[in-house]
Amino acid sequence: MKIHRGRLPGAATQHRTDTFTGAVWADPVLAERHPPRTVNTVCFTPGARTFWHSHGDGQILIVTHGRGFAHTRDGAAAPLTAGDVVYVPPGEEHWHGAADDTMLVHVAVSLGETRWLEEVAEELYRRVQGAGRAG
Repeated sequence: MKIHRGRLPGAATQHRTDTFTGAVWADPVLAERHPPRTVNTVCFTPGARTFWHSHGDGQILIVTHGRGFAHTRDGAAAPLTAGDVVYVPPGEEHWHGAADDTMLVHVAVSLGETRWLEEVAEELYRRVQGAGRAG
């Protein structure tokens, strides 16, 4: 058994830039190589979001603060608020991030290899943002 008190001992907060749009910070909580599993507390500033990506064995997001969105390649989009838990099945291409007027903090449990894809188009982000306000 391993117990991590909020973050991986000795690990620094990471400014995520290569696969995110906007300012995103992550605190590593768990990092296992075989099989690949990570747990990170991720803080998205307003409007920040991931690139499109998928996980070999799926992903679980536990929203703790703020508001945002999760969106899949097939067009399914959902607003996110504190207390929401999102399950993304293995291989499903998706992105997630903050609304444009608030931060979003979630705990991301990523299982298997992460496959990073292209940046989310600004027009798509704006469309999801607008639909979230209407709903």
